[in-house]
Amino acid sequence: MRADYLIIGQGISGTLLSRSLIQSGKTVVVVDDGNIAAASKVASGIINPVTGKRLVKTWMIDELLPFAKNTYNEIEREFSIPVISQCNILDFHLTRDAAQVFNERTGDEKEYLRQADESNWAEHFRFNYGIGEIDPCFLVDIKALLDTWRAYLVANNALLEAKFSHNDCLINEGSASYKGILAEKIIYCDGAVGADNPYFNMLPWSKDKGEALIASIPGLPANKIYKQGINIVPWHDGLFWIGATHDWKFIDMLPSASFRKQTEEHLNYWLKLPFTIVDHLVAARPVNVERKPFVGLHPLMPSIGIFNGMGTKGCSVAPYFAHQFAQHLVHGTPLLPDVDVKRFKNILSR
Repeated sequence: MRADYLIIGQGISGTLLSRSLIQSGKTVVVVDDGNIAAASKVASGIINPVTGKRLVKTWMIDELLPFAKNTYNEIEREFSIPVISQCNILDFHLTRDAAQVFNERTGDEKEYLRQADESNWAEHFRFNYGIGEIDPCFLVDIKALLDTWRAYLVANNALLEAKFSHNDCLINEGSASYKGILAEKIIYCDGAVGADNPYFNMLPWSKDKGEALIASIPGLPANKIYKQGINIVPWHDGLFWIGATHDWKFIDMLPSASFRKQTEEHLNYWLKLPFTIVDHLVAARPVNVERKPFVGLHPLMPSIGIFNGMGTKGCSVAPYFAHQFAQHLVHGTPLLPDVDVKRFKNILSR
């Protein structure tokens, strides 16, 4: 079997890159084992235009946000499914200082920050220092996106449902082959396991274990994201996603009893509504120490590429750079230097 590109992984990165390549007239085969613990499958799907305690704009958000929204809208029209919806964040200030910072930033960042109407939420939450609103924010239904694209790949004989093994992959100067599939290039979109990839393990990876709870909260409106240290995010089947942690020194991928205990205690303090925990999710995120993606071809082996390192911003970052990478591969247009993996040429050449 022949294909132009062999894509390893069908998380949000592999999904959007394979789609962009197909749109450019290229053929792909995606290798993915359907791992339910992959980071994309347990991520909340939030697109938030501000970040950090100082509530500054996220990197490149003025370009990334409209491009992402347009991409997901195109997918909605193409497959007649809902993928993206506006779902603003209500920021319940945990301290007086946090409220002051938000109030000060509303004067500088009028595009995304404003005060919320507190009268609507007193029967749902306990709060002492007011509520700010981040507007607009969006919520991507990652499950619908991944499931729909997987079905498309299957229908077009473009999915190999198997766990990828480097031992079965042969890399040549102008091609890559894997289990009878011959491709011009192999592109790794393999998430957190990319840190162990023999071609890219020298990159500045930082694995991050994230945990979230899934809860039933009857009576809580599902048209907002609620934040007070943790996030309560509308999920599937009328449930809510609650999290998440950032554990940089984890020793296993098991659910943490301490995370569940602390989160439930916080919910009991914050929520006035009863809730029931129905699941506990765990995944490792593929994080770059620089907080910018790894995109491009290996500086010494041009038949090998990478599209990874999206961290917690995958839903906003991946659409834009999937398109840019596809254009680079197909037409030779340059990558943004900030994300081009060739910025690590020295360490990748060792």
